[in-house]
Amino acid sequence: MSGVPQFEIRTESIRTPALELDYYRVPWDTQILGVPVAQIGGLRIFDAAQAARDYEAFAQWCATERIALCACRVPAGRLVESMFLEERGFRFVELNYTPRLEGLQAMQIVAEGVHIEQATGQDQEVLADMAAQVFRHGRLHQDPRIDPALGDRRYRAWMTNAFAHPRQTVLKCLIDGEIVGFFVVEYPSADHCFWSLIALAPGFAGRGLGKRVWRAVLGKLRADGINVVSTSVSSHNVAVFNLYVALGFRFPEPAITLQWRPPGAGVLS
Repeated sequence: MSGVPQFEIRTESIRTPALELDYYRVPWDTQILGVPVAQIGGLRIFDAAQAARDYEAFAQWCATERIALCACRVPAGRLVESMFLEERGFRFVELNYTPRLEGLQAMQIVAEGVHIEQATGQDQEVLADMAAQVFRHGRLHQDPRIDPALGDRRYRAWMTNAFAHPRQTVLKCLIDGEIVGFFVVEYPSADHCFWSLIALAPGFAGRGLGKRVWRAVLGKLRADGINVVSTSVSSHNVAVFNLYVALGFRFPEPAITLQWRPPGAGVLS
């Protein structure tokens, strides 16, 4: 990856009585993966037969833009939309859950020897190296049409870009001065923190540290006045579900993640 990371998107839309479709080119993934990448940001089907004809404008846009990968998430209960996409070459990759904790200010949190502080530019390379090693459940790793090395590259870039992102903050988690985990966080509102990218450092998973580290971050956020915390979890990351339940998170309806590759395209690498 080279050049300055791009964070702004330009959404285009199709609005007909049969179809509502919002889509955009994803500049950061395009830069990271080296091929044009797109995302469907919203989809509603009102008449499947007519929507199939209206959808051709988006298909032509993908062809003109030479889109090599397109992702979409739709609520799990919206099977009409997910089946519509599957009929057009999209493939199921995961269920995506968004666990949410409310009422953090009313909770008592014990840090248990874990110190949380904001990472600095000096931490960037170390944390980027960690991010490239620890994630195996993301949609790029799970899709057999994509080389897993691209998933590693994307997570490395995600961490690197977080230090420059105007709406993200990187927190490092320390025990006796050693980094044992990291959290990339955003603040949708003054009392709401979204955990964008989180993990234990390589070698620390499976040692019973997860609850201690997550609680320590919650304690810091509580001290900062945060009352609501949310995050995003792939259905493939089974090990983390009980952790979130134990911490008091609740799980709303998941979303179905689907991805499209051009017909006849080989493995993206």
